[in-house]
Amino acid sequence: MEVSVNKSSAVSFLNNNLSRKRVMHLMVLFALASALFLAMMHGCWADDLLKPGDQTVKDTFGKDSSIMTWLLIGEVVTGIVAFVATKNIKVLFGVIVLSVFINIAFAVIG
Repeated sequence: MEVSVNKSSAVSFLNNNLSRKRVMHLMVLFALASALFLAMMHGCWADDLLKPGDQTVKDTFGKDSSIMTWLLIGEVVTGIVAFVATKNIKVLFGVIVLSVFINIAFAVIG
């Protein structure tokens, strides 16, 4: 059994000409990305153009909206049809979990 010992230094990868090119390439890419972010920073102080539509979204997708009612009815009908087709009780539990998740999502929206 032979043991080989590498006597090169730990930073010998920087001595390689190809590695230097890669490091320089990454530094240039980082500088260009930083310049792009600085140039696009003016968008941070922009007005919220979607602010007037908040009430419309709450009326359409809010907790007491008609879409919520139809969505729950659709979930129940789909769950019953899927249970009859598969005869698997897990499908009904999946519908309950989905209903709870959608109620939480609608509560966050509205």
